[in-house]
Amino acid sequence: MPAVGLVWALLVGAVGGGLLPQAACAQTPDRGEVRVGLTVGGTGLVGIVTEYRRGSWSGELVVGTISFREIAVAAAGKHYFSEGTFQPVAGLGLWSLTAWTEDGSGSILILRAPMAVEWNVSGGHSTGIEVSLNRALMVNRLDPEDDTPANRTIVPIPGAYYRFGWSP
Repeated sequence: MPAVGLVWALLVGAVGGGLLPQAACAQTPDRGEVRVGLTVGGTGLVGIVTEYRRGSWSGELVVGTISFREIAVAAAGKHYFSEGTFQPVAGLGLWSLTAWTEDGSGSILILRAPMAVEWNVSGGHSTGIEVSLNRALMVNRLDPEDDTPANRTIVPIPGAYYRFGWSP
């Protein structure tokens, strides 16, 4: 009976990698993917996006503008839910919008929950449509006397994007 236990131990060790050559056990590390692209809608009329994606998770940074008199900066963490041609995506992040006028400047900080469907076209090219659910957190109005709190309504804003990615 002890021989059966020894056989099982050797079998489990071999399957687990204990008796396999070291080269067969080594895996190529996932170095991730860097992606850059353009956005239309969403956090601005037009914007530039950079994203680092590793596995099914990513972090993105979008810099854009709505009317070319302000700057919008958004950062979000995202999760991709499949590996197919069409990938559903959900995320959470912050969006800051700052405007300058002759009367002064104002800004707003917004909690952002982007939801998208991305189409992996080919060779690192992707396009997608997104709806972001947005809720104001803080507002600094142009009028310093105006201390009205931020509107807490959730506002959906649609957008579309194109991205090109490569492994560094």
